[in-house]
Amino acid sequence: MKPTEQEWTAPRFITPEQLDQPTSADEPYTPPQEFAPEETEPEPLAEPLVSAPARPPRRRWGRKLLGVSLALLLATVVGSELYRLLEWSFALHPLAGGLVSALLAIAGGGLALQIRRSFKGLKQLKASADLKQEAEQLATSTGQGQAARFLSRLQQHYRTHPDAEQILQQTHEVDSSYSDAEVVHFLSRHALGKQDAQARRCIQRHSVEAGMLVAVSPWASFDMLLAGWRNLRMLNEIMSIYGIAPGASAQIKLVRSVLHNIAFAGLSDLAMDAGSTLLGTSLTSGLSARAGQGLGAGLFTARTGLMAMELCRPLPAAGKKQTLMKQISGDLLKNLGKSGS
Repeated sequence: MKPTEQEWTAPRFITPEQLDQPTSADEPYTPPQEFAPEETEPEPLAEPLVSAPARPPRRRWGRKLLGVSLALLLATVVGSELYRLLEWSFALHPLAGGLVSALLAIAGGGLALQIRRSFKGLKQLKASADLKQEAEQLATSTGQGQAARFLSRLQQHYRTHPDAEQILQQTHEVDSSYSDAEVVHFLSRHALGKQDAQARRCIQRHSVEAGMLVAVSPWASFDMLLAGWRNLRMLNEIMSIYGIAPGASAQIKLVRSVLHNIAFAGLSDLAMDAGSTLLGTSLTSGLSARAGQGLGAGLFTARTGLMAMELCRPLPAAGKKQTLMKQISGDLLKNLGKSGS
């Protein structure tokens, strides 16, 4: 048989002091001892840890099934009515049938484009939220090199934006020596500077207009329609500024998110955003009740716009919104004071 080769081990240095220390081989031998069974006490068994049953995830299939059923029912009703319309128009005259068919085709094409635009806006809104979440994680990181993937995703997100060249130029100016937090801080201040300025001007304009419309409106029930109309127009503009297609589905989702965040923030934050220093001045003492309602509507519109701006922005907010709220409060007070005099 071929002898097995032993593995080589490195020599170890042994000091003279270690030679005098006793080893386990020098200890006296202790023979095994015998114990009677009645002299031993069994150790109690540990109780098994029973974990609480995991809470099953909330099922939403019932809600989805209801939505799909209602959509199919609505499509069936609309389809049957359109078929009856076509049948009646062709029975009336072939030209009338052709005209109705052309109008329905145009309407169907427009509806298909709106649906496509809505889904595109939903996808872009979700991508923006994911980018912002990743940016917030990088902003608290102390490492370096993880921001490269984020930069690539940000460039991909804005590749079709009208100001894509300006945004991509800012991403290329990021120094390789920056940490991940410094990259996010730099982009938050410089990458979307033009878009942030446009969004602030949009919010300020719509807030003042909403406040003035509510202040001069003689019907209280009409105020809600005016404020809602201005808010929807403002949300569409903000979405377009940040490169999100303002479709119906994306707009509904954004409105829900804005209202949820405003309700979560509470009335205390809304009162703080109103600018307590300005509201306590002598300018507000001469305002009428209608002007006060206009002031509240304008401030609510401003807060709605700022919240939508934060949700559409794929980067954490770099500036403070208190400055813009004070500017809007001052503009509202001046315009309402002039209208009341």
